[in-house]
Amino acid sequence: MKTLYKIEGMTCGHCMMTVEKEFAKEGLQAKADMKSNSVSVESELSDGTFQKLKVALDEEGYSLGNKIES
Repeated sequence: MKTLYKIEGMTCGHCMMTVEKEFAKEGLQAKADMKSNSVSVESELSDGTFQKLKVALDEEGYSLGNKIES
């Protein structure tokens, strides 16, 4: 089951690739969607993984938000 998380700061295709790359570093396959300002992953993130990604994405200029759908 896919889980969506809010993400802000993406403005182009390169941004989406950067977001997906950060998830891949954690061993997760993700699909960023600029139109809906969201990122979809296969399962809900653990608290630790969420925090790691939040920090990493913040350093890249993006803001990872709460789960919006599961």
